[in-house]
Amino acid sequence: MLSPIASTILYPALIILQQELQTSETVINSLVSIFIYCMAIAPIVWAAYSDEFATRRKVYLASMMVFIISTIICAISKNIWLLLIMRAVQACGSSAVLSIGAAIISDIYVSTERGHAYGLFYLAYWLGPFIGPMCGYLTEYFGWRWMFWFLAIYGGVIIIIILCFLPETSRTVSSPTDASTTTRFNPIAPLKLLRYPNVTLVVIYVSIISSTIHLQYVSVPRNFSQRYNLSSSTIGLLFIAPASGCAFGSLLGGKYSDFVLRKKIAENADSSYPEMRIHSAWSGALLVPCSYLAYGWLLENNFNLIVLMILWFLGSLGTLIVFNSLSSYLVDAYTTRSASVTALNNCFRFMVAGTVAILEPLMEDFLGTGWTFTFIVSLGVVSALFVVVVYFKGKEWREIGDLKNTESSDHVV
Repeated sequence: MLSPIASTILYPALIILQQELQTSETVINSLVSIFIYCMAIAPIVWAAYSDEFATRRKVYLASMMVFIISTIICAISKNIWLLLIMRAVQACGSSAVLSIGAAIISDIYVSTERGHAYGLFYLAYWLGPFIGPMCGYLTEYFGWRWMFWFLAIYGGVIIIIILCFLPETSRTVSSPTDASTTTRFNPIAPLKLLRYPNVTLVVIYVSIISSTIHLQYVSVPRNFSQRYNLSSSTIGLLFIAPASGCAFGSLLGGKYSDFVLRKKIAENADSSYPEMRIHSAWSGALLVPCSYLAYGWLLENNFNLIVLMILWFLGSLGTLIVFNSLSSYLVDAYTTRSASVTALNNCFRFMVAGTVAILEPLMEDFLGTGWTFTFIVSLGVVSALFVVVVYFKGKEWREIGDLKNTESSDHVV
């Protein structure tokens, strides 16, 4: 929860920060956007180090120290520019949680249990954006600096837990022939995974379908305040619907993903390959476009609020089913690079989500609410065909990639 809470905790305090630090709305909003973009890029480096040197614990500890130190500096900042720089460093520190946490799950769970484990893991992540703004109300009683002191204390508790209860989980063991060679650290090594078509196509689909839920988040305040005359506090309560959908989707999606995988293994004479897990994504891939397409057009026509909340719940539920299944597939397919493939997936997902959040008001003004959702849903439906291709060709592509890597290694030796 650390990363999403740190990302959203400032929301209730943005106006107060703007007034106290005497800056513009554009600059103050940069505190949010810079966090998202750094949270997208920085995990690539953390994951590259983790996978290259086969360590999770050291990366966790280092990243948490970066987070705590930068958060303390944020708390004592006297001007917006220092706060902005430290906010970027804070994002870099907290960003390791997602990729390294996913790698730890890959280390300690077998493939038939991994989906449920990821469901619990991502449950905390997707609930974070709803908990963060609640923590932000510390501003009302203690001042905005206490938000950062709270995060620093939270980070300190996590470091203690890591030191006391988290052993090294990486199972990668260097061979004796590698002992005499010096490992070169490539901070952008995870990007090399894009040369595998199955990774690229799945990442594109996950990024697009995840951006749909972010587009909806951004569109809620203007639509529900103008169309239904709801107050900001009432609008905040509407987010219970997607929060519930994300929670159920993460938990049920994880269990369903493992159930489908075990069933397919039994049907295949107890032999398995990662693409079997993709079967569990089909239900979510169908539910998402149906829910959001109906939501967009009914919202444009000021339809019943309860019906819209049900559709929002179903769309969030479907999104998490897809996200959990395909994230687990990527880790199953590249277990030795689990941190890297997770970081790569999240990098593109955050970049697309950040871009969609910026463009959403322009799209809605130009196209209208219904056609905006129709456009993003259409992109999701087209990109879903990429996953169909991966289901049929993914195994072949991976085997070709493994063969090329083996030949390359033999040539080097």
